[in-house]
Amino acid sequence: MACLDVAKNSLDPVQINRAVDLLTQAKRISFFGLGASSAVARDAQNKFIRFNIPISCFEDIVMQRMSCINCTDNDVIVLISHTGRTKSQVEIANLARENGATVIAITAKDSPLDKASSLSICLDVPEDTDVYMPMASRVVQMTVIDVLATGFTLRRGSGFRENLKRVKEVLKDSRYDKLPPY
Repeated sequence: MACLDVAKNSLDPVQINRAVDLLTQAKRISFFGLGASSAVARDAQNKFIRFNIPISCFEDIVMQRMSCINCTDNDVIVLISHTGRTKSQVEIANLARENGATVIAITAKDSPLDKASSLSICLDVPEDTDVYMPMASRVVQMTVIDVLATGFTLRRGSGFRENLKRVKEVLKDSRYDKLPPY
């Protein structure tokens, strides 16, 4: 839990607000991650797909490249990388920006990915090298995604929340009723 305290103290509320602004103005949002960060990208897709905006998630570098070629200035690409030093992710950030997209990185401060992005949410999460690696960074990254999703929902207003209710309603029939308490 100490990693959440570190993250809370290192997050810049101005950058979070700017990221929420960019996300709410986007016509399409894509989440990219490789390795352990791909699980966070998938989680982000799961949250944002409920928001009535085209959402994609790519964990494969070839798919990421093809997606970036088709970017416009209405697109936001969210790149997730703990170290920010993965060469292909920096190349993807540059390619997306060359094609007009806004690139938001959730990454390490002063990393190559931080520098290649339009906006960065920088996380200073010391990663333990024991068997739980890379758990701390993933927990913090997922928390940031939750903060962005919450900000997105709040920024869109009460009318937008009706869409969220519709999504919840359509999913209701896919589950069994809750069991009564013992």
